[in-house]
Amino acid sequence: MRLASLLKYKWCSTHNGYFIRRAMWTMSLFLSIVVVLYFQKLIAFFQPQTSNIFTEAMHYDHCNNATNNSSLLHSAPIALCVLVRIYGPQVPYLTAFALGFLHNSFDYVQIYVINTHRSTDNQLLSRTIDVINRIALRANYITLLNLGKPLDNDYGYTLTDHALNYLYNQYERSPLMCQYIIITNGDNLDSRHLGSKILPLMKAKKDIIAWDFVTRYPQPYLIERMNGGKPFNYEVSDDGTAKHTEVSLETGRVDLGAVAYRLSFLNHYRLNFSYSNRPYIPESDGLFIEKASLLTNTTVLVRQILYIHQ
Repeated sequence: MRLASLLKYKWCSTHNGYFIRRAMWTMSLFLSIVVVLYFQKLIAFFQPQTSNIFTEAMHYDHCNNATNNSSLLHSAPIALCVLVRIYGPQVPYLTAFALGFLHNSFDYVQIYVINTHRSTDNQLLSRTIDVINRIALRANYITLLNLGKPLDNDYGYTLTDHALNYLYNQYERSPLMCQYIIITNGDNLDSRHLGSKILPLMKAKKDIIAWDFVTRYPQPYLIERMNGGKPFNYEVSDDGTAKHTEVSLETGRVDLGAVAYRLSFLNHYRLNFSYSNRPYIPESDGLFIEKASLLTNTTVLVRQILYIHQ
């Protein structure tokens, strides 16, 4: 009889403990749901206000060169778009180029790619872009723009102009998606310090920002300048290539990828690489930069080497 009583007591204690634990678990779950719902309401309350403030801060009137709220503009993040012109041999460079911008101190970067030559392996290009997005942990960190087939003998500028028009139209619909643009080729490389040097100038609303670079074009006249006519007591190997170029906004003294433009400025004038209804030429990039520089007085030249032209 006593044994039966002990067993009954033990069963009741165990049973009651189970219900107590179950009740505590249910109460914890209920409290968690209440906390989540509370924060959802809190976020919903603040989100529209934050969005409106951000939109107001970034509204830009190019005609009078003003903002609705300049103090908010300087604290708001800047979205940089990079338009990459690429063809066959440059595809292997694309991974290093694109991932470099992830560590470049910019607020936000979006990369667009256009294929400028028929010989490009489109499957390889698509796979490369997919790998980059996986590494970047962003579905559309880099996007291939299909804006038509590459043409012959236009140096890729027809599709470059199509891409510019695409970005102009996007800007008019959603100006916060892309506030500055760099146009470059896929085999070039940028310094990891590029963002820290030019982001403050972007926040200061400069229309054109250009920086010094290393050029791949031979400059044999610099060999003598370095020597100074004095004999060395050691051997020097110098063929005049890979020289530092002090950027200047004129053809031959600037490279396509060494310039960032404020997109509202370019969009205002609808600038493109076509020039006086004549065919595209290798110097179309220099002529584009010269055209742009004549339309603004808010240009900054950065005297640091931030770009390698390959």
